[in-house]
Amino acid sequence: TTAPLPSAPAPMNTLSHDTRQANIIICGAFCFGIAALFVALRFYTRTYIIRALGPTDWSILVALAFSAATTAGLIEQAALGSGRHVWDLDPTDISSGKRWGRSAWMGVLFYLLSLCFSKVSILLLYIHIFAFKWARTAGQILLGIVIVSHIYMLIITCTACIPLQSYWDWDLEKMYCHGQRIWWGNTGLHMVTDFLIFLIPMPVVWSIMLPRKQKIMLFGVFGLGFIVCFISILRLLQLLQVENEPSDPDFTWAAVELCYLTAVEVNGAIVVACVMTLKPFLVRHFPSLLNSGRGSNSSAGGRRGSENIMGRPPTIGSRPSKMPMSPVDSDLMVSKSRASIQLGNRNSTGYLELDDDSWVVDVEMAEGI
Repeated sequence: TTAPLPSAPAPMNTLSHDTRQANIIICGAFCFGIAALFVALRFYTRTYIIRALGPTDWSILVALAFSAATTAGLIEQAALGSGRHVWDLDPTDISSGKRWGRSAWMGVLFYLLSLCFSKVSILLLYIHIFAFKWARTAGQILLGIVIVSHIYMLIITCTACIPLQSYWDWDLEKMYCHGQRIWWGNTGLHMVTDFLIFLIPMPVVWSIMLPRKQKIMLFGVFGLGFIVCFISILRLLQLLQVENEPSDPDFTWAAVELCYLTAVEVNGAIVVACVMTLKPFLVRHFPSLLNSGRGSNSSAGGRRGSENIMGRPPTIGSRPSKMPMSPVDSDLMVSKSRASIQLGNRNSTGYLELDDDSWVVDVEMAEGI
């Protein structure tokens, strides 16, 4: 049997001529602006509040730079035709078509690199703050998997076609192009590593001694990453829809939802990575958000505890006489030696007893990371 022929295009006077180019630009710029704001808050927190800037922070800054490049690519694609109906484009403008294809390829490249550095930042954070040996080992193994898998995906992207320019220049003869299964494999690697990264903290949070409300808060903070996983699934479904409708001539209009999801996913990963580090900022500037519902005595004790904990933490990599606090959350995750000296002794369960407005966690800091 032969495949049915695509239906003839409708007369021009019955076709829609609306555009969603502005939607792509606004979505990309807004999502990047939110990510940039959270990165700025993170650097403010770790530079001026706890004074502990480290590799995990520089990694997220690199991720933001590649996110900016991804956003710029989305905006360029919108300027070149994404968001418009294909029948509204000039079919003789071959140059713009080639530029659109090159921009799409560069968008894939920068999307890959941004997600890679976001994942590296989160895993370095895990390795740094978790006291449980199995959690640190899992973070180290997964960090190796992320690096190796993204190097593989980078090679695949840079050899999308041979010669590479033939990927967007239809005048060049293609000697080879990767099949669609290769790209589905890349998407699968993204989704699996995303899920594993955000799954690691869950048993750690479950096992630590915390009041129920604070444990729920921690589950919420670390669980935000599953929103990124959900967006990845939506993006995959959109890719499948495009793949299953190859005969759709209006591909520039159909690409809009994919542009939205790309902007949200890349910048959402950066926001999630930064949220994990912002509790000292909230303690310093919005203590009522964390002390709501508590008595005045407890709140006062919490403020004294926070001031004591967040006094002058040393910079990562320095060699203080006392074990430094975790740079991630000086009110939450305190090193054993400093906590035993300043905040009290270890109880019979093996956990540290902090003052009654602090979180009770047994977490060692991996010094020098």
